[in-house]
Amino acid sequence: MFTINILQVISGNDNGGGGNHVLNICKNNIEDMKCEIACIGDGPLYNKAKEAGISVVSMGLKDMINGKLLQLIEKNKIDIVNFHGAKSNFIYIFIKNKIKIPAVATIHSDYRYDFLNNKIKKYLYTPLSTMGLKKFNNYICVSDYLKDLLNSKSFEGQKYVVPNGIELKDYIQEISVEELKNRYSISKEDFVYIMIGRMHPIKNHIGLINAFYRLSREYENVKLFLLGDGELKEELMEVVNKLNIKDKVIFIGFVHNVLDYLNASHISVLTSFNEGGAPPLVVLESALVRKTVISSEVGDMPFIIKKDNGFLIDPRLEEDIYNKMKEAYLIKDKLEEMGKNLYNFVWKNYSIENFWGNYYSAYKHILAGEKK
Repeated sequence: MFTINILQVISGNDNGGGGNHVLNICKNNIEDMKCEIACIGDGPLYNKAKEAGISVVSMGLKDMINGKLLQLIEKNKIDIVNFHGAKSNFIYIFIKNKIKIPAVATIHSDYRYDFLNNKIKKYLYTPLSTMGLKKFNNYICVSDYLKDLLNSKSFEGQKYVVPNGIELKDYIQEISVEELKNRYSISKEDFVYIMIGRMHPIKNHIGLINAFYRLSREYENVKLFLLGDGELKEELMEVVNKLNIKDKVIFIGFVHNVLDYLNASHISVLTSFNEGGAPPLVVLESALVRKTVISSEVGDMPFIIKKDNGFLIDPRLEEDIYNKMKEAYLIKDKLEEMGKNLYNFVWKNYSIENFWGNYYSAYKHILAGEKK
């Protein structure tokens, strides 16, 4: 089998699960699958790729549309172009008929909610992104939920499901649990919840904070770590101040060593209204350090989170979020075993090797299908 050369096209500013997904593809150890990245502009993803030794270039959106992306494809003898995210879907509208090789879009999330945080962008860019998506002949969906969504919306073309994966090895601790607890004044008696995610309406930080406020009125020794940044950060800090719980809700910001913070916590919380990935990266990261999770019952999560490895919630009901947070607190002596069970489930189903193999299989099928 000849080597398949794949170009991943994604925004250089992608600092979330989609960006990490692309980096994981490029770090594969499959001899016949070589990946490089074309970033739409500079940003965190571009810098991460550089640091990881991945072949990456950066160019403007207009430059990509006006021919630079096509030149790169021809120069580097690319076999497949894999597009990720709304910006790349928009580019595909203009270059579809000029690309002479197969193209595929990876669907990381429900495309209908990409611009939920901005009404103007929502009504202007969502239709354009959808138009671009519908022009593809091939789709890689990161969950069965997203594949079903595309089918229900009459997306034509071949669809493949490639769930997220993670390298299951003992992580290298950068900051000890003791150091982190001292840094944020966490006592031995404190019970720490943690939520990791961009501060965007879809993540439902407000629901979490309100549920935590109610819990904190019952139990003095609870704390909440919030990792990540976003346009809602100032608003969320105001909510916390008004509720008078700023000594209990700790805004960490963006960090690269999220595993250290997960390891210093008791349980991870995910309150999103929608999650495309199966499972979301934060669930895989929690499993890696053997921490159980409280997760929204969305997407494929009911097939992943069971009674012996975590808790499912209806993110629309703050009462349910509160109840599951309280239940976890009251059975804290059982959380370690639940974390081990989650790790074992992830090890069996979502290893990075499975992830690479599924992508390789999808790429081979796309090439075979389009060369007939």
